[in-house]
Amino acid sequence: MKKVLLCAVVLFFALTGAAFADRTAIEGAISAYEAIVVEAENVAKLPLAGTSDIAVIEQKATAAADQIKRLEGERELTIQDAKRSAELNSRFNQAMVIIVSQKLLKY
Repeated sequence: MKKVLLCAVVLFFALTGAAFADRTAIEGAISAYEAIVVEAENVAKLPLAGTSDIAVIEQKATAAADQIKRLEGERELTIQDAKRSAELNSRFNQAMVIIVSQKLLKY
């Protein structure tokens, strides 16, 4: 009986450990994307954005979005994760519209 109980406890910790590891990866990816969004918003506040600035931000955002999609394929996102990602996408798109419109108006 003790062996069965011990096996059940070990199995429980193994499963919860795997779940938390996945959560950490998802939260880390979304946080990394949020940092890129904040960077884009900061560039949007500048009077002029260079082409290289725009290209770097787009590359970082694409890499972060790909990482989130890959993790989403491995494990289903929670409603909060999906909502946070959607809000970040909206903020990123707004910042990029400002950046691109400033770039086009200045040149």
